[in-house]
Amino acid sequence: MQFKNVLAGTAALLASASVVSAVGSATVVNNCGFPVYYAAVGGSSNPSMQPLEGSYSQSYSEEGVGISIKLAPNATTSGPISQFEFTWANGKISYDLSNINGYPFSAGGMEVVPSMQNDPSNPTCVVVDCPAGQSVCTAAYNAPDDTRTMVCDQNSNLVLTMCPGGSSKRSVSLSEGHIHYRVHARHLPKKA
Repeated sequence: MQFKNVLAGTAALLASASVVSAVGSATVVNNCGFPVYYAAVGGSSNPSMQPLEGSYSQSYSEEGVGISIKLAPNATTSGPISQFEFTWANGKISYDLSNINGYPFSAGGMEVVPSMQNDPSNPTCVVVDCPAGQSVCTAAYNAPDDTRTMVCDQNSNLVLTMCPGGSSKRSVSLSEGHIHYRVHARHLPKKA
């Protein structure tokens, strides 16, 4: 009887381990020529900013809990910040970039690349590109009611690269008083 209980417990543990191993992760890479600070927040209202030395990675660990990785060129969230947001739920990972609180990385840009992009069975699993030199990133949330969320299968890894083209001058700027409410055509799902 004890052997049956041990065997059943081991089988359950292995089953749960295989589910966890099928879940991807989100990574932020600092390719800028200046310090970038981050705070990974999941429900906390007062995050502590840390220097992003090289890269930071976080597994999709708690289903249904939204994570926001707040990014700034200084160690505070009181100025302009960009946010890399993702939520793991129902076998999917939803993700977006948000510049609602400013866009301090406009000079160098940002880009989220999912590991499973260009999958015809998952047309909303696409690159989110904020090109360098644009004061407003139309692929990111710029207002709370924008629709800029993309969705991939849960085993897709997401990599956000800050300044994907390489080193950039430090730029801390607020958006310029006008906001474009559109997404580049390459970010829209293709019709079947």
